[in-house]
Amino acid sequence: MGVANEYGYLGSIKSIPINSTNSLIIYYSSNGINQLIEQWGKTMQKAFQRTNQYRLNDLTINYLGYYTDNGAYYYYHSEPNMNYEQTIIKIKENLSIPIHYIQLDSWWYYKSLGGGVKEWVARPDIFPDGLKGLNEKLNNFPLSLHNRYWSSDTIYSNKYNFIIDNSNLKSLPLGNDSFWIDLFNKSTKNFNLILYEQDWMNHQTIDFIPTRQDFYLGRQWLISMGYAANLFNINIQYSMCLPRHALQAFEINRVTQARVSDDYYVHVVKNIPQWNIGISSMLANAIGIAPFKDVFWSTQYQPDAPYKSTVEEILPDREILISTLSTGPVALGDGINYVDRQRIMKCCRQDGLILKPSKPLTMIDLLINDWALHQGIIQGELYSTKTIINDKIFSIIFASSMRRSYSIKPSMIGSPDGIIWSYDNPYEIYTFDDNHSLEISNEKCHFTSFCLWYSSPVWIFNDSLSTKYSFMGELNKWTFISQQRFTSLTIDSQNTHMTIIVEGVDNEFVDLFVYHSKFQSVIHVICHFYFNHLKAKLIINSTNVICS
Repeated sequence: MGVANEYGYLGSIKSIPINSTNSLIIYYSSNGINQLIEQWGKTMQKAFQRTNQYRLNDLTINYLGYYTDNGAYYYYHSEPNMNYEQTIIKIKENLSIPIHYIQLDSWWYYKSLGGGVKEWVARPDIFPDGLKGLNEKLNNFPLSLHNRYWSSDTIYSNKYNFIIDNSNLKSLPLGNDSFWIDLFNKSTKNFNLILYEQDWMNHQTIDFIPTRQDFYLGRQWLISMGYAANLFNINIQYSMCLPRHALQAFEINRVTQARVSDDYYVHVVKNIPQWNIGISSMLANAIGIAPFKDVFWSTQYQPDAPYKSTVEEILPDREILISTLSTGPVALGDGINYVDRQRIMKCCRQDGLILKPSKPLTMIDLLINDWALHQGIIQGELYSTKTIINDKIFSIIFASSMRRSYSIKPSMIGSPDGIIWSYDNPYEIYTFDDNHSLEISNEKCHFTSFCLWYSSPVWIFNDSLSTKYSFMGELNKWTFISQQRFTSLTIDSQNTHMTIIVEGVDNEFVDLFVYHSKFQSVIHVICHFYFNHLKAKLIINSTNVICS
């Protein structure tokens, strides 16, 4: 692996203030890239006193949402014979899944020179009664609002101090917080804005001379935005951001998430794996922000979408799976008549609460090493993640677009020895330890397919038969073991039984599975939640498995 050779101030900066200081942390780990990035991030978060409380409590990260951005069915496109207001209302009222917010992309506000924002208010041809009127019709339903770079002729420069780059047709509020405070204050008074999406950040920086020449401007821009967002309890998503923007988020707790993928393509452009976020998710999570894969389709074909007639989503399951295991937002962009409820609901609880692993899905260290050894050609998308409950580790392995085959052992992914099974065939169980590796085939896990495995520890009861058992969780969910579903997992001091606390919502049936050696099979148990009984105990002992 090479050593980074770019560090310090931009060479394009015109002047550096006297007594300016610059510091560098060099972090080393002998335990692989994943652990190195994770430990570096913890050190940096501590140094900047960053808190993750806003990320942990962000509704758009915790619950299922709906997006209208590039790749979505309603991107610059509405229902036939409807305006956008009628379309958004229909989405909220007619979707068959429990969404908790709607994202409105760049189609709703005024743009001008160079495609920049002239005024961040709703156009009357889009929302005749403005966002305030839409809010009333949606009954104060939470919104995520998109914004891009400011045009050089933005109306806000008449009242606020903006720096203008006429050659690039862009501008930026300069120096003080009043602009952002007024912008967000107006928003929170008129509608339920819970997430501000700052998109096109690379263009606001690379294609804007002042941010490349001024020592302070880039930081002032993001700090002022974050300060105002915090005043009005609004979280921020960074999109199309550069590493410098992500690193700046160490100082801005309200940045809870960042898009770590390219725009969703729906395979208009073939052979571009937009979902391949196994590397970028490492950096985002280390900084303390949730990785976002972007919108997805849940069905393969959606006629009349605003793209080429031949567009298709070749693997909807892969899109939803990656979104779920990213630990970031999970947001569909289907047309109202093309939603696959059964497929989507594998990501969440009946009420839309996303069932997540404890950390994002990231590329396995072995693949990163091979990336360096093969002249920068990635040998496949081979990822892992885990859920940790009361120090018990449950692992997930994902593979797709593999160029070659691999053998994976538990120690390679920080997993304990145990059993392993594929998502496609959970009743065929194998030993998973350093003497029994998982064989991953490039012929099976290719570009137009994916492979998924789950691994669980094996425990032994203190009985005469030394009965073995393993908790296999929810086999009909992408995250088979999640902290959102299972809040506690304990073994009694005499090692005679395991107790698992399970949570659900009213009238929800939860299918749970346990491998039990006495019965030499996988046992299926159903927990039914109703009214005030929203917690249950799954008890596993040497003779039985019950939910009470």
